[in-house]
Amino acid sequence: MKKITNIICIFLSAVVLFSCGDDNTNNEQGEGTIAAKIIASNAYPALEENVILKVNISGATDIKSVVWTMEGQTLGEESELKYVFKKEGIYNVSVRVTDNAGNVAAALQKLQVEGKSLRYALQNFDPAKVWIMGHRGNSSDPNIPENSIAGIESCIALNGAVDIVEVDPRMTKDGIIVLMHDETIDRTTTGTGKVKDLTYEQIQSYRLKLADGTITNHTVPSLYDALVAGRGKIFFDLDFLNKVSPKELYDVVKSCGMLDRVFFYTSNNRDVLQNILNYSPAPIPYPQCEDEEHADFLSQQPGVIFTQISLSKTLNGGLPAAISSKGLFVSTNMLDMNGYTYDTQMTQGNYTGVDLILSKGISMIQTDHPQLLDAYLKQKGKR
Repeated sequence: MKKITNIICIFLSAVVLFSCGDDNTNNEQGEGTIAAKIIASNAYPALEENVILKVNISGATDIKSVVWTMEGQTLGEESELKYVFKKEGIYNVSVRVTDNAGNVAAALQKLQVEGKSLRYALQNFDPAKVWIMGHRGNSSDPNIPENSIAGIESCIALNGAVDIVEVDPRMTKDGIIVLMHDETIDRTTTGTGKVKDLTYEQIQSYRLKLADGTITNHTVPSLYDALVAGRGKIFFDLDFLNKVSPKELYDVVKSCGMLDRVFFYTSNNRDVLQNILNYSPAPIPYPQCEDEEHADFLSQQPGVIFTQISLSKTLNGGLPAAISSKGLFVSTNMLDMNGYTYDTQMTQGNYTGVDLILSKGISMIQTDHPQLLDAYLKQKGKR
């Protein structure tokens, strides 16, 4: 049987051997020595996520029956089946295998179901509403540093004001993906140097700083820890291009059961977009659209539902309408950049910029002040 080397990966398989067992295993011995192993596509599925359950069988050539059960109810009698969970909770899924010689093996696996499926939410997106993305995990709290677990938790604590937290994965010298926007840690921590030249342990020895330079007690989190902190509570947008390879990112996201809760922001890179769509199972892409020809290309890519455009292209020209005509939803940033100050204006009670964005049919807005934006959008009936 294939050795499972990563105990935290989503293939948390329950292996049945007659000589041993663990908390996730039921043993049933027949006259022979066959063994069964459950492989779940995700041990931490979201509601409405398509979960694939497979059973690998060793020591037997002719199988008489395969029976899947969950909490006493029969699910099916195939070696592979698909299941969609409708309620949160911890579920015990078991399989019982019998071969023609009368040998029996069984396996049991616990699946923890929590939170919504991003793919399902996108497929059922309400065009009358607007989603909010918290830039770098920003909840508007000036006492919490960017790209921190505390920032993610503060967005969650806003009870739905933030739909998605945007974070910046970057690779350390020893191969750990951490959250860090800049190439160096100089601006946001008490240390100095490039992330790629420092080990995870070295980076952990420093403290994160606020925008004004105030030192906090927070440390730079790994991507894995950040995703687990938000799993089942909030969606993520991973801004990873030129910071970490798509496959390395994919492996971490998959390992903590988050493929159905995360956007892979591919910017305007068509090759990266098409590359990640070849992964199995494919992640959820979130590209940037440059023009109408690009919109046509994106509309033909499987899994693309939302696409981002710059604020300038949002406000000038017909690109938002062109994208919408292709059946895609449009998002934009209202961050203070490229001469626009709509985010800051919002903190001063001026929502003119927000109204301009809404007039273009935008369905998701990224901001540094999600709490303010949420309150205003509720007044407009957009939340």
